[in-house]
Amino acid sequence: MPISRTKNLQHKVYIPSSARENQYLMAKIPLTDELLEKFSDLIDNNAEAPYEKLYQTLADYFFAINDKLEIESTQFIANDKFARVRFSPEKLTAQTKQQVLFLYNPKYHASQNTFYNGKNKAKKITLVFLANGNDIRIQSALFHRKVTQALESFAKQASIPLADIRICDHQHLTYDLFAKNKGIEGSQPHKFRSMTDRYSADKLTLPANADALTYAIVDFPINRRVRALAPLDENPQERYNPLYNLISDTFINAAKHCNLNNGAVIANGLVPIVRRGADENIIANGELLMLGYNPKHTSCGYTCKWNSAKLVDSVQLVFVASVQDKTPHGYGKFVNKIEQALHNFTEKLGFVNDQEEMTVRLHQHVGFYSE
Repeated sequence: MPISRTKNLQHKVYIPSSARENQYLMAKIPLTDELLEKFSDLIDNNAEAPYEKLYQTLADYFFAINDKLEIESTQFIANDKFARVRFSPEKLTAQTKQQVLFLYNPKYHASQNTFYNGKNKAKKITLVFLANGNDIRIQSALFHRKVTQALESFAKQASIPLADIRICDHQHLTYDLFAKNKGIEGSQPHKFRSMTDRYSADKLTLPANADALTYAIVDFPINRRVRALAPLDENPQERYNPLYNLISDTFINAAKHCNLNNGAVIANGLVPIVRRGADENIIANGELLMLGYNPKHTSCGYTCKWNSAKLVDSVQLVFVASVQDKTPHGYGKFVNKIEQALHNFTEKLGFVNDQEEMTVRLHQHVGFYSE
């Protein structure tokens, strides 16, 4: 095979045909004193729920605009909870103390909901737009345009400066690394071009201030076979330390062997949230574990966070792309290196490919303020 063709294949990733696609956009609007002053007639400080009318009025504006633009699934959140979106064959919306979780299949499920408590003044309003239909990735630029149009209309109607609204576009591809071993036939090639490049090809230009992040989160299940790989520590507070050390050492060695130098091993029951930041930081916040990465830093190493006294259902393995992982073709080579590292990792730990599931979720994210 010619060398040029071999190099080209390195930049293509062949994802199982059973891969699931998600896209959602979030707009975050701070509830400033100036904004509240504009709607002072809707706030009754003597009422049991002073902000009820304000939230409902803004939600009505929001949903009316979306209906006009034929955007099927939108959520109005004013309770300062973190919004998470995942693919699911069954539709479910769940709330915890800190999160609102949306599980849905973009092909079949639509929803329009509000989440607020009129008794409380929220720090911000979060508007969530969930993509619907087929070919989510192919249609992503079109959906982005629709959402931008909706936000421009909402900002105008609510007298909110558009420049104050932070817009984040999230896209996922989720699949079982060993789908082929379970009888799934067919694959789909991807180069994982950056969202900016993909949108440019569709004649959509993102603002110059847009910042991007590409990463993967992998669920490694802890079943009876895996538990037997390492002995329990006699100290109850350190009971699972040998197991977590084995998993993390095996994972990090496999990742570094593939020249993957940014990531984390999480086994403490918290939900890892990867975000772009000026510096690397890890902040535990209740149910959430915020992981900050700067893509300009090419070798941040691996962070390990686990609770030695607690057995988790699965360990989250995190890979984060740096600027060096982006080629003129995209992030395909980075994803191929992830898959190779995971194959090496699972081989060392005796993974049963046709019976155990290794879920890989590839994230591409871009955030910006409108200029």
